Amino acid sequence: MSLRRVALLFVIVGALASLLVAADRRRFEALNRTVEITIDQQDLADFAHAYGYDMNELLREMRRAGLTSVAVYEELGQRVNNSSQAISFSGQQLIDAARTAPLADRTLAAMVRQRTIDPNSVYLIVYDAATLKRYLSVLGTQLEPQNVRVLRAGVPSVVAVKTQIDFFNSLGLGIPADIARQIRLMGLLVDPRVQNNERLTRERIQAVFGQMLAGGRIGTVIFFGQRNEVLGYPYNLDATADNFRMFGVNFGDIEAYDPNQIQKGSQTLSRKIVNQTVRVQAISKVEVDKLDLDTVVARYLLGVRERNIRVIYLRPFPRIVQRPSADGTLVSESAEATNLDMLRRLRAGLQANGFSVGRASGFVDFKGATLEVLYFLAALGAAGAFLLLLDLLGWSRAWMPAAFFAVTALAFWAAFAVGRDYVVRELWALGAAITFSLLAGLTLGPYFRPVPDTYWTDGFAARTAPWAGLLCLLRAVGVALLGGLFVVGLLSQASFMIEVQQSVGTKLLLVAPPLLLLAIYAFTDLFGARLRVRGVAAAPLRVWQFAATLVLATAALVLVSRSGNQPDIGVSGLETHVRGALTSLVGARPRFKEFLIGFPAIVLLPALTRQHRRVAGWLIVFAAAIALSDVLDTFTHIHTPLAVTMLRVFNGLLFGAIIGLMLQYLYAALNGRLNRGAARSK
Repeated sequence: MSLRRVALLFVIVGALASLLVAADRRRFEALNRTVEITIDQQDLADFAHAYGYDMNELLREMRRAGLTSVAVYEELGQRVNNSSQAISFSGQQLIDAARTAPLADRTLAAMVRQRTIDPNSVYLIVYDAATLKRYLSVLGTQLEPQNVRVLRAGVPSVVAVKTQIDFFNSLGLGIPADIARQIRLMGLLVDPRVQNNERLTRERIQAVFGQMLAGGRIGTVIFFGQRNEVLGYPYNLDATADNFRMFGVNFGDIEAYDPNQIQKGSQTLSRKIVNQTVRVQAISKVEVDKLDLDTVVARYLLGVRERNIRVIYLRPFPRIVQRPSADGTLVSESAEATNLDMLRRLRAGLQANGFSVGRASGFVDFKGATLEVLYFLAALGAAGAFLLLLDLLGWSRAWMPAAFFAVTALAFWAAFAVGRDYVVRELWALGAAITFSLLAGLTLGPYFRPVPDTYWTDGFAARTAPWAGLLCLLRAVGVALLGGLFVVGLLSQASFMIEVQQSVGTKLLLVAPPLLLLAIYAFTDLFGARLRVRGVAAAPLRVWQFAATLVLATAALVLVSRSGNQPDIGVSGLETHVRGALTSLVGARPRFKEFLIGFPAIVLLPALTRQHRRVAGWLIVFAAAIALSDVLDTFTHIHTPLAVTMLRVFNGLLFGAIIGLMLQYLYAALNGRLNRGAARSK
C-alpha cells in the first residue's frame, strides 16, 4: 500500500471517529436548554427603595415576567446596622458613647461601669432568636469558637466577638433566613452568594454549605468577595468540590475575559465538578449604566446562544425608556415597566431560540473507554493528515507512517495514564487545524497551473467562471470543514464546552497558515512557477516587494492583535452595529475575514486570466489562507454550540459566494473594456 493511501486511510478512520464524538456532543448540547434568570438582591433592594416600590410586589411581577431566582448575598458585618434584626458596636465606640450619655442596654451599661468592655472586641445586640442562632453558628465557623461569647441569651441578646471592627466588617455572617424564606414563598429560587475565608477547614466549609441550604432548595451558588475567590481557595478546594457533590448543587462560574477578573480557584474547582458547573454572564453595574436596553438584552441572548451561558445575572436597568404608543407618539415607561419589559424580552428571546427558563443544570461530563478510543483514532487521523500534507509537498519518507503513528500512540496513552490526555488532544487539535488549513489552501493550486488558451474568451471565461469559482470555494471550505471535524473530535468534552479548558495556539493558528501557504506558493511547484530561495535572496529588493512585505507584516499584526475575547485592537462602534445587525439577520454572525476577504478572493480566482492570476496570486493565496484558518479557528471555540458553529460557517460561505460572484462580474466588465480599448488602439 502506498504512503498516500495509508495516510488517507487513517484520515478516514479519524474522521469517522470524530463524527461519532461530534454526534455525542450535539446530543448533550440538545439536552441542556434550561436557562436561569437571576437578579442581584442588594441592587434590586436599592432600586426599589430609590423609586418607592414595594419589594415583594416587584418580585412577584418579575417572576411573572420571567425571573427564576434571586441572588442573595450573605450578610457582611458592615451591613449589620442596615438591618432591623441587630446592631453592632466596637468596644471603643461603647466606651466613648458612655462618656456622654448612659447606655440604654443594661448589660452593656453594667460592663462599662465595671470596665470590662474590651476596646478591641465587637459587641452585637440581636433582636430575634433566628438571627442570633445564625450569627453564633457562622461566627463559630468563621472565627475560633472561644472568641464568640453570649453575654445575654434572652432576646434582645448581647454577643461579644473578640476581633477588630475592620475585620468584623468584612466577615460573612451567612444568608439571611428571612430574606431567603420570603423569596421562596414567591416561587423563586435562592442563588446564594457567599465569600471565601482561607482559614476555613473542611468541617467549616461543610457548615457554610449547610447554612446556605437551610430552608429549602437553591439554584446556583455564585461566590463573591473583595479578593474575588471561590470558597476553599487556595488550600481546601477539594473540600468545596466534595460538598458540591454531596449536596448536589451547581457552581456558577462567572464569565470573565480579563485574567485579573477571573475568580481565583474557579477553574480548578470547575474541573473537579464539571457536570455541576454552569456559566454565569453578568454585566457590571457601571457598564449597565452606559448601555441601552436593546444592547443589554441582545448581549445576554448572544451569550446563551453562542457561549453556553446558563445563568443570566441581571442588575436592575437604571433608566426609563420610551416606547411608541398606538397613535405613534413616544411614551416613557416607568422604571418598573422597563425592567419587566427587559425580563419579558429575555424570556421571549430564549424561547425563540429553543431554550426554556428554570433552574440551570451543567453539561453531562461524558467520558468512558469508548470515548477515549475515539479520541485516539481522531489523533491518529490528525497524524495521517500531516503525513498527507508532507506527501503532497514531496517531503514524505517511507519511515514516517510508523514513526508518526507510534509517537501519537505513545504520547496519547502515556498522557492518559496520568489523567492528562487532554494535553495531547489540544496539541494534536492545533496541529490538525494548521494542517487542514494548508490542505484547504492547496486546493487552489490547480488554478495557477497552465490551462489551454481556448478556455478564455477575451481573457474571461464568461459562462464557466461562476461555476468554477463556486466549485473552487466549496472544495477549499470542504477540506477546512474536514479539519474542523477533527478539532471537534479531539476537543469535545464538557470541560471545553464550559470553557474551563480552552484550545491552545489560537494566535498561531491565525498567523501560521497564511505565512506557510505563501511560502508553499512561492517555493514549490504546486502553484505553478517556482522561485529559488537562493535567487530570491540575491535579487534586488523592489519597491512593490517592500510594500507587499509591509502589507503582510501589518496584516499579521492586526490578525494577532484582534484575536481573542479581549483584543489589543478593539472593535469600532460601526463594526459593533454591523455585527449586531448580522446576528439579528442570520442568527449566527459570519466572520468578516471569511465573507469579506478570503471567500470572495477564492471565488474570483478561476475568473482571472493567467497573467492576472500570477500578478495577484500571492494576495489571493494570502487572503484565502486567512479565511480558511479562520474557519478552523471557529471550530476551536468548543464553548460555542456545534449547530451555531456550522450556521456561522454556512452564512460566511453564502455571503462570501455572493460577494465573489459580484467581483467576478465587475472583473469581467472591467477586463472586457480594457481588452476592447487595447484592440481599438492597435
